[in-house]
Amino acid sequence: MQKKVVKLGVVGLYRGRYVVADALNDDNMVLKAICDKRKDRLESAEKFFKEEKKVQDLLCFEDYEELLKSDIDAVFVATDAPFHTKQVIQALEAGKHVLSEIPVIYSIEEAQMLKDAVKAHPELKYMAAENCCYWAFIQAWKQMHEDGKFGDIVYAEGEYLHGRIMVDGKQEDYPDTYWRTHLHAIKYLTHELGPLLYIMNDRCVSVTCMEPDIKYNPYKKGAENGVALFKTAKGAVIRIFIGFGAYVNCDHNYSLYGTKGTIETDRTKPLETAHSFARLSEVPGTFEEKIDIPVTLKFQGEGGGGHGGADGKMMHAFIKCIIDDTEPPINVDMGIQMSLPGILAHESAVQGGMPIEIPEIL
Repeated sequence: MQKKVVKLGVVGLYRGRYVVADALNDDNMVLKAICDKRKDRLESAEKFFKEEKKVQDLLCFEDYEELLKSDIDAVFVATDAPFHTKQVIQALEAGKHVLSEIPVIYSIEEAQMLKDAVKAHPELKYMAAENCCYWAFIQAWKQMHEDGKFGDIVYAEGEYLHGRIMVDGKQEDYPDTYWRTHLHAIKYLTHELGPLLYIMNDRCVSVTCMEPDIKYNPYKKGAENGVALFKTAKGAVIRIFIGFGAYVNCDHNYSLYGTKGTIETDRTKPLETAHSFARLSEVPGTFEEKIDIPVTLKFQGEGGGGHGGADGKMMHAFIKCIIDDTEPPINVDMGIQMSLPGILAHESAVQGGMPIEIPEIL
């Protein structure tokens, strides 16, 4: 019996190049085509894949529609966020499976558009590329929660801190045409909210949000920081802080508080080496003193890769669901539930923190 191999194409070669490179060891996938409207980026990626990674018979396109006409089975959409929904729909209509970078939508209207497009093509797989769900400690927390270690989750927190790059920022790094120049930070919360919802198997139903008026980066036009409070369908509360406008290095902080246990990441060390610390009712003595959970970004005995190996694991999961014809681990509903709350959080902030309901997209 001939082995199934997924022929992959990727559009957006800034991020897409490195994610795909981490997954080239997957025997069930072959990189067939790459695409970027920027010729310099396309040529650089072509050289990288052909010369360094020894990819054979690689097709190169500047036109996305030409990529979709080529002999590929699936597309990784890794372009700028405002283009994700449109390009995903184009790919589905062209008969391609899709892995979409996050946020999977950029407006409230796009949520229904995306859901309808995926529903219209049940023969195809659509997966949201929330790579942080594939960190070892997130997977461990999810298993612990499923095993009942935390009981019912009462409260959870996530913080995405990414202000260090602003220290040496230059005006030319933020042209008016660049989507991140206008990005309101809270809309980019999927790396924090996504893993928490993934662990909790929950969704947000309402939000209230505030955005500080203080400016850190004079070249950014969007709100650089945002704090959102979400109520979930199961009755928990989640606080998310996205900080792109403060003197902080890149970091992710998470915590869970349950009726039988709590767990949090170590804020005193870089995420790459930070352990988790927990209080568990089933472990005597941990009410007084937290226990060390020795798991970091990487799985024990495994090498590196983008975002601690999460990028490669995410791509492997996408390929596997195509090969096995199974539901994608982060399907369209989860992708929307991870992205839509950030859009509505900013709307709440614009309205002075007024609570806003978050609809379930059916």
